[in-house]
Amino acid sequence: MEDKNKPTAISPSASSGLTRKQTVSLPGLHARLRSPAAKANDALTRTNRLALMLDVSGSMHGDKIQSLRDAVTGFINACDFSNTAVALEPFGEGNPPPNRMDLNVFGPLLLSTVQMLNANGSTPMANAMDYVLNSYSITRGVIVSDGQPDSEAAVYESVEHYRGAEIPVDCVHIGHDTHGEACLRRVAETTGGQFIKFTDIASFSKSFKYLTPRYYAMLTGGHVTAAELGAKELK
Repeated sequence: MEDKNKPTAISPSASSGLTRKQTVSLPGLHARLRSPAAKANDALTRTNRLALMLDVSGSMHGDKIQSLRDAVTGFINACDFSNTAVALEPFGEGNPPPNRMDLNVFGPLLLSTVQMLNANGSTPMANAMDYVLNSYSITRGVIVSDGQPDSEAAVYESVEHYRGAEIPVDCVHIGHDTHGEACLRRVAETTGGQFIKFTDIASFSKSFKYLTPRYYAMLTGGHVTAAELGAKELK
């Protein structure tokens, strides 16, 4: 005699009354990603689309790489991702570089990636600049470095493309060494960006957030001085 109280095993397709083919057509992840709500999270809809090109070459080892992690963490935390998208383009060892992050609006993902930045390799700055310009629709670039790029000539060639595209590039040089300073200053001047020199890397960590859209007008409008940033130069 059949036990009426015994639960009956039901297959997923049977429980829904759908065939396997019908089940696949149900709204799922891809359908949600195409929804209006998902499009609100599309990086390309953001007014501010920034690419951080970060020197992670061997010379950035020790305190500098930790300062870079802290600075970029502060930058990301200061971003309003309802109007801002951020890409990470480290340049040092590897092609493609480890920890590259496409333009996106997911702060936690960016923050976790930043913590994995490590210092190793040379300084292929031009490669990073070219990749960013050719891969993303950005409104502004930011370069951070402590030294000389592998090829200044390649950097200046890339700069002309940024100027033609009317995309400003802000440049931050950190450390007491002056190698690479003139190059970054020229990049900023040619593209219409800001140049900042930090000898105190602790100040760099705290003040890098001023390059976010939230604080940027304070730099461009002259409402904050180099001394207030803890910087040696602001131009």
